[in-house]
Amino acid sequence: MHRRPDGPLQWDQLDPDAKRVTIRRTIAQDRDGKFFVQEFTKSDAGYRELELPDHVVDMLLRRRVASYSAFVFASSVGTFRHPNNYRTSWREALRDTPWKGTTPKSFRKTVATVMRDELGIQAAKEQLGHEDERTTRLHYADEVHRGPAAGLVLSKLFT
Repeated sequence: MHRRPDGPLQWDQLDPDAKRVTIRRTIAQDRDGKFFVQEFTKSDAGYRELELPDHVVDMLLRRRVASYSAFVFASSVGTFRHPNNYRTSWREALRDTPWKGTTPKSFRKTVATVMRDELGIQAAKEQLGHEDERTTRLHYADEVHRGPAAGLVLSKLFT
């Protein structure tokens, strides 16, 4: 069974006053290929409360006024978005922005890297809902490889 935490966000998971969202559901796919919302996350670490930036809270409040569904990012018929349609909407939303060509996975990696650089690997792990820090390190937080501290040695070539 395959699970996706990015699709089934519902309005009852948002607390705009606290500027937080609780991640507690996933989209799963059964053996017949049918997608459904399950009322739990892939792991205990996946069930989490995340802080939202002010501009995201503002955007969500605007969406809420026009909403016709329990789902924040609903399909045209009010259900959760099928993962393929989600990716299509993602591409369309980013088409005329500096983020054009960014996939949900590459954006998730960028978030992990920024979180790691600014707040540490533990914060990145918690943001992504990983059980094990190694998952975050190996698959999401791009590592910067630094050469040796050779500046002084190399400067001898030019003096």
